[in-house]
Amino acid sequence: MADSLDLYLASKSPRRRELLTEAGLRFEFCEPGEEYVAGASEHDSEGGDPIALAKGRARRKALHATVAETGVPVLAVDTVVDLAGQELGKAADRDAAARCLERLSGREHRVHTAHCLFVPGDPENVFEETASSVVTCDAATPAQLDRYLSSDQWRGKAGGYGIQDPEQDFLRLASGAFDTVVGLHVPAVRRLLAAARART
Repeated sequence: MADSLDLYLASKSPRRRELLTEAGLRFEFCEPGEEYVAGASEHDSEGGDPIALAKGRARRKALHATVAETGVPVLAVDTVVDLAGQELGKAADRDAAARCLERLSGREHRVHTAHCLFVPGDPENVFEETASSVVTCDAATPAQLDRYLSSDQWRGKAGGYGIQDPEQDFLRLASGAFDTVVGLHVPAVRRLLAAARART
């Protein structure tokens, strides 16, 4: 199997699966390690530098993933929405998603996606890269917000939104790569794979 795979994906995200599939990379899923430290919740906005939070979660998911065999790189990814230096986490319910979007309304914010590629069997083979983009959130009308919130497309997404969601039309990429905001920057993954291959 090792010769037929580029990597294991330690993620349950369908968006990341789609991005890797579209990129032509050969992968299989594996169970990621726990991304949150004890006492933290995926629905909380953790304190601290948003980039550091994303990097820490990606590393924990990669290094503690459950894989079928060593030698195949494990990719884990974490995406955070950064509003003026504060993380906006995943919304637990519709009201929480509405509050996130109200905070973002009429403002620019950053989205950071941290990638960690780990080759099991060698603890020194850890390769990391973080990509960042800037997103503008227009002042959405109540009707726009209601349509999007009613779609449930915000569920499980950092900041309570997905820029690729068809039921929203008030978020747009200002700078950086679109796939970074979706949740995985394909060029970063290719660079990490090349770095891992160069070490073997």
